[in-house]
This record gives sequence, C-alpha cells and structure tokens, in this order.
Amino acid sequence: MKITKVISQWVRIPLENPVGFSIKTLKHREHLMVRIQSDAGIEGVGFCLQDTSAKPAKAVVDELLGPMLIGEDPRDIAKLWDRMYFQTVRAGRRGNVLVALSAIDIALWDHQAKAAGMPLHKLLGSFRDEVPCYASGGYYYEGADMFPRLEQEIRSYVNLGYKAIKIKVGRLDASTEAKRVALTRDIIGPDIKLMVDANQSYLDVNECMDLCKRIEEHDITFFEEPMPMDMIEGYNRLKRQTSIPLATGEIGATRWEFQEMIKQGCLDYVQHDATQCGGVSEWMKITTLAGAQGVTVAPHYFWDVHVHLACAAREVAYVEKFIGTDVTNFDLVISNPYQLTPRGTLAPPNSLGLGIEWDEEAIKHYLMEESIIDQTTVSV
Repeated sequence: MKITKVISQWVRIPLENPVGFSIKTLKHREHLMVRIQSDAGIEGVGFCLQDTSAKPAKAVVDELLGPMLIGEDPRDIAKLWDRMYFQTVRAGRRGNVLVALSAIDIALWDHQAKAAGMPLHKLLGSFRDEVPCYASGGYYYEGADMFPRLEQEIRSYVNLGYKAIKIKVGRLDASTEAKRVALTRDIIGPDIKLMVDANQSYLDVNECMDLCKRIEEHDITFFEEPMPMDMIEGYNRLKRQTSIPLATGEIGATRWEFQEMIKQGCLDYVQHDATQCGGVSEWMKITTLAGAQGVTVAPHYFWDVHVHLACAAREVAYVEKFIGTDVTNFDLVISNPYQLTPRGTLAPPNSLGLGIEWDEEAIKHYLMEESIIDQTTVSV
C-alpha cells in the first residue's frame, strides 16, 4: 500500500458575530485540512485550527512534510512521524510545523482505521463506548448585555442535560469575573461541575491569586490556562496558594514539553490537543505520561477526534463540546455533527475511521487555497 496523493486545504469560516475571550476577539475561524490518499482507494482526513491564519501551516504541508509521504506506506505511522518531526527539527518542534504534522498524523490514523475496517476508537483499543463532556461557553460578545446573556446561555446548557460547564474569565476585572462565576454557580446548582478558563491572560501570580480567592467558594473543578504554559514556576507558585485544581496544555507540543510540568506536579489536568501536540500518535504518549503520575486528562476542543481517543483512554475525565457555531464553526463543513446523548455524554460513531461525513460543498464555499502533492510535484 502506497500514499499517492496529499491534498492540503486552507479553509476560512466567518463567525456570524465577533466573539472574544480574555486576550483576543475573533471574527472568523481558520482551519488546515489534509487529505491523504493511497493506491488502496482510501482517503484519510486530518485537520487543525489556527486562530490567526492557516496559510503558514498549509505551506509546511506543501513544502516540507507532504513530499516526504509520497510513495510511503500509510500504515507506517510511527516511522513517518519520526521522519517528519526530526527532519524538520530546526524549523519546527512547535508552531506551524507541528500543527501541520498533527493534521497529517490524524489523517494517517483515519486512513489506518478505514483500511482496517474499524472505527478509530476500536482500532486504538476501546476502554468505553461514551465519554462525559462539558459545555464550553461564557465568551464575551460585543454589544451584548453581559449578565442576562450569560444567564440565558448557562440555562440552555442545563436544559440540554450537561453535567459540567466551563466559562471564560480573565478579560474583565477580578470583581466582575467573580460575579460571572457566582451567577453561573447559582444557575447550575451544586451538582453540576463548573470550570473556568483564562486563556493564559494572567502574567502575574498575585493578580491571578486575587481571582482565585474570590471564586474558590464556588467549587471550581479546574482553572484552565490561568497563565502561559511556559511559566512552569508560576504554575508551581499558584498551585501552592490555591485550592482550585489547575489545568493547561491546549497549545502544548509533544511529550517532551508535557513531561516537565507533569513531573513537577503543578498540574491536576492536562489538556493536550491532538490537532496541536503532534497528532493521535503523540496525544496517546502524553496521555500515558499523565496517567503514570495520576494526572487527569481533559483534551481541548475538536471532539470529532478526541471522543475516539477518550474512549480508548481511561485517563480522560471530560471532552470539551461547543453548542452551535457562534464560537467554533467547524461543524459547518460536517454533514453529521455530534449530538449530546441524554446522559450528558458523547459517543463515537461506529462507522469507519473518524466517522466524519464531510460536506464537500461547504468546504468548497469556505476554501481559500488548495494544493495537491503527488509524484508529479515531488522532486527526485
């Protein structure tokens, strides 16, 4: 079996209205999609999110990584991962190179599962058939009356059956953010889990502690990305001063970056994202590292992939899920988007690979650029 073609697609999907979190406001979402085709007539598809532009990651596929794959056996995923990573190590290790590698690795695993005639979670060795998920929301909307809008949003999650809910913090002053957290807890009651997410907005541990002290009473399951992930000593200091469990990792890269934070014990939850950290291959390695130290896993975004991985890994407590397309709109290019079960869980499909049915017309509508790498475009 040989890889015959690699197709890269840069997709930009506008948001209906601008939406903000602590450090930026978004007007559209950009995605890199990678399609890997083999002489067995199988296509595997991978993807990732870029908040700025997906064009640089697409260029990585076109110029660096895609040509390495042509003529190779798509089943040799470990060999191909090592080749892509170590042959670009001076240019990569993180950022656009690793994001592009992640999308390719996901596509290879999608291809692998399809070739095996199995859903991805079964190929990986299922631990369970469904996984708990939390509603991700509480963003900041321009021109909106903040507290009434937040109340309406949170009540909608409760009515849908969510057993856990996460809201944004870090954009406003500590007093206002504490009021938002208190309102959310009042609405959901004592039995639904509550998480908060600052998207790395705090650069000062004391400032972050001010917010922590104000919200500790509301039984926070975890505080996500209070500070940049690189501030390991900052996480150590914060961990010593607050009772709130700490979480980070959505922008983390590879097992080597995660091992130090896990080893130092400054995290209670790791949130590595398969579309950012090195694909399915690296996600599973990081999960094993976390599990060996008793650290819980709650992967970031892209439930389309993570529901499969979560069902193959007992370390996962929750998968993140967004409702509608106000904030994350990748569902607009999928014909069969996931729906919450009555139990507040997500269950992966039993169709082959990732089980995603792509809306090809929608992809064409949002497509910015497409390139094809095959034997005719690869220099000998």
